[in-house]
Amino acid sequence: MDRWTGGIGTGSPWRLGQFVAVGAALGLLACLAPGTARAGQAPAAGAQQQAPFYLGADISFLASPMRGREARTYQENGKPADEMTILEHHGWNAYRLRVFVSPVRQAPDNSLENTIPLARRIKASGALFLLDIHYSDTWADPQHQEIPVAWRGVSFDSLSSLVESYSRDVIKALKDAGAMPDWVQVGNEITRGTLWPVGQVEEPGDTAYLPPQPYDSTLQWAHLTALLKAGVRGVMEGAGSTPPRIAIHIDRGGDWLKTKWFFDHLEAAHVPYDIIAESFYPEWGHGTLEQLVTNMDSCAARYHKDFLVAETGYGNSHVQNNPDMMWPLTPAGRVQFIADLINTMKAAPRGIGAMYWAPEFGAWNADGSPGPVVFVLDSLQALRARPASHVPAPAGP
Repeated sequence: MDRWTGGIGTGSPWRLGQFVAVGAALGLLACLAPGTARAGQAPAAGAQQQAPFYLGADISFLASPMRGREARTYQENGKPADEMTILEHHGWNAYRLRVFVSPVRQAPDNSLENTIPLARRIKASGALFLLDIHYSDTWADPQHQEIPVAWRGVSFDSLSSLVESYSRDVIKALKDAGAMPDWVQVGNEITRGTLWPVGQVEEPGDTAYLPPQPYDSTLQWAHLTALLKAGVRGVMEGAGSTPPRIAIHIDRGGDWLKTKWFFDHLEAAHVPYDIIAESFYPEWGHGTLEQLVTNMDSCAARYHKDFLVAETGYGNSHVQNNPDMMWPLTPAGRVQFIADLINTMKAAPRGIGAMYWAPEFGAWNADGSPGPVVFVLDSLQALRARPASHVPAPAGP
């Protein structure tokens, strides 16, 4: 039986002892609407999931010189508008911006200078602002974590000092401009470390991206955790009396074992952070929704941290014979995925939000009008309580 014959509202490919459904035009889910709490604040001690749940978007392309789809003219119902305004009209309440070390190489020019104006607009709107610091002058991801050209050839102590001073200067500049971030990522998708090869670590089972050999695990982890601590110190120095929440971001949303491997090292080194941030893309083989729930349950039990899907989306698969591609590659399939993801995260412990990466490349129609993903909150049904039989996955050693 084709479970997608009716599009949104016909059901979900995922079950967790209950039926998760999406119905059209049912109004905003109350606990997904922006609340009165300060953007980004932590839940009260001992409290369960607190409103608001953040549905956000990484709109960094809008901060760089325009080209291609991100330069399109946006409109809704025939009236000119802009991407951020339209998203806000439909309940989106958080935005993420990346910043590269200047001068930027071979990437969109998301310099601090170009980022500040859009950051100020985000703060003025009342939305939550997540700053994603790439400690690189080009893309930083699981396949690339290049030391900025201007920082190369220095000692480890000097590199650590550069990370701290750069983090401080970025945050202070944003604060002085009236655009203090609510949350800050110290690094982007740093599953294999950052500032390679100095802070590069060897992921279990990985043979494609190896750190210096012979591998000294103790030394490489000491480097990575020291660099992260330097970044956090710098953020806090720049923030002064308005400290943001710190997020550590890897790309293993549905992989509890790799998540445990990574964050156990951070815990052992006493790296200070508040949010476990993970990418969750089915097209990159990041797992199923059931596996995401297992990861979230286990993280909550073991680390007692909030959990953010810092990047997500639904596009063409980059993995052959990919079992995670459970939704059709259509506008209806994309919105069904986002709806299922939101409902999944709200049912699991300490899920605080999801960030759709670069909506310019999938959430809009060719004429600049909003596609179905933009309306996802307008279509959600309230999620029934999880059955009592559901218990968190073991988080033991």
